[in-house]
Amino acid sequence: MENESINRIETALSKPNFTIGRYPVGDSSFTQIREAGKVYVDKTAILYQMVSDSKYFFLSRPRRFGKSLMLSTLKAYFEGRKELFEGLAMGRLEKEWRRHPVISISMGHEDITNIAVLNDYLIAEVGRNARFLGVEVSGTTPALRFADLIIKTYEKYSEKAVILIDEYDKHMLDTRHKGEALHEGVRGALRGFYGCIKETADYIRFVMITGVTKFSQVSIFSGLNNLRDISLEPEYNSICGISESEMKVYFSEDMKVFAELNGFTPEEAAREFKLHYDGYRFASRGENIYNPFSTLLALQKMEFGHYWFASGTSNHLVEELKRNHYNFSKMEGMRLSAQQLMQEPRVSDTPNALLYQAGYLTIKDYRSGLYLLGFPNKEVSSGFNADLLRLLVPQPDSEFSGQLLAAYALERDTESMMEMLQLGLSRFNNMEMRQPEYEYHFKVILKVLIMAAGLTVEGEVLTPAGRIDMALTTKETIYLFEFKLDSTPDEALRQINDKDYPFKYYGAPRPIFKIGANFSTELRKLTGWIIEQAE
Repeated sequence: MENESINRIETALSKPNFTIGRYPVGDSSFTQIREAGKVYVDKTAILYQMVSDSKYFFLSRPRRFGKSLMLSTLKAYFEGRKELFEGLAMGRLEKEWRRHPVISISMGHEDITNIAVLNDYLIAEVGRNARFLGVEVSGTTPALRFADLIIKTYEKYSEKAVILIDEYDKHMLDTRHKGEALHEGVRGALRGFYGCIKETADYIRFVMITGVTKFSQVSIFSGLNNLRDISLEPEYNSICGISESEMKVYFSEDMKVFAELNGFTPEEAAREFKLHYDGYRFASRGENIYNPFSTLLALQKMEFGHYWFASGTSNHLVEELKRNHYNFSKMEGMRLSAQQLMQEPRVSDTPNALLYQAGYLTIKDYRSGLYLLGFPNKEVSSGFNADLLRLLVPQPDSEFSGQLLAAYALERDTESMMEMLQLGLSRFNNMEMRQPEYEYHFKVILKVLIMAAGLTVEGEVLTPAGRIDMALTTKETIYLFEFKLDSTPDEALRQINDKDYPFKYYGAPRPIFKIGANFSTELRKLTGWIIEQAE
């Protein structure tokens, strides 16, 4: 497999105008990207609008979504580095290029084990900025030294300071599971530190703060009354990530190379990229957004992979959701208000907000003031459900294979597909289920098995005559499932035919298979199924 990947890259490098180093994977320095001639998806028109609009901003986005690069771009802009913006929108829009001193605080480089470590880290960050700006600061606490830095910077340069804070919430997120005393201590320390921004407002030109969530009772949000949270604003939907239109502008030639090396047509390659990495949305309207980390890595390696998902882990999150008896069937289809989406999430009462902010769910629709949530793409849905499958009932000796399940579905081997699902269900024979929850549990398990295999499946699909229990779709086939409990497969299939569930799909140029199956609550398995192809 490794040799195949190496050969693929070597072949790509032989193509005209293809340079593997052009992709800034993991590089969050705007200066280095521009000086090295790497591809930069131009976001500077949006940034120009931002710096012209207000003074204080907050942006929430999932990890590895380009927040640090955005702040680095703002830093270069406020430092007046006009030469870096040649050929970009900002180079055309900005006329004055006024220089401001920039204070850049990054909170993402330390594991906090106690308050002393946090205080030392904050003092070090203030000291690093003081040395860069050529000022001396004093004070007995991180907060006092931060305030002194802002004031001394203004006094030296006779210009108001720009403050950029990256991952402001990392230490609060990291300590949520390390004991209440440590977590509350971290919140208290950061409350005082960030409170300096309000106290020194007269010396500040612009503030941009990024993170994953909005923690309540942190002075950034309670003290800055004019802080503008742009996390859900449509005009800033694409401020991070890669939009559909940007994919075409910046990567159309790369996609042709990818298609040739992987045996796709350019149209097929674009469609597969969309299925794997597109689908994010951060506002009530706007283009869908591709995950930038996975997209760039896939182009660099010239092969698909679960790159973003593999760079983190959802194991601890799934375990926590399980401990709190989370109804996994309600991950998709939940509707939340803007306040619910952006509030400080807790697994116990706002798990879907947590899943949204972490990037496992995204906005699929917006109606009547509510945001509909769902998995963004195949990378996330299959990765999350594979973790869920392993953690719910780990049985490594099981003969179930997600890879084979996917192969049977793609090859229209429906009998083998059902037998593999039966093997998957056997992994859960010891799982606690209570009547009347059997139907919910086994349908969720089946859905998890299918999604973990990387297949597309929907539950409770609405049709003119009722709801289909489950619809599994591939690019070549549609499978419609109806399940009965302690009944017969004939009864399940009869319901599919009586209510003409396939009607919804008759316009699709793909064969449709109707599958009626029965689940025994006593034996805890499928006791039979009938398969028919729709005419």
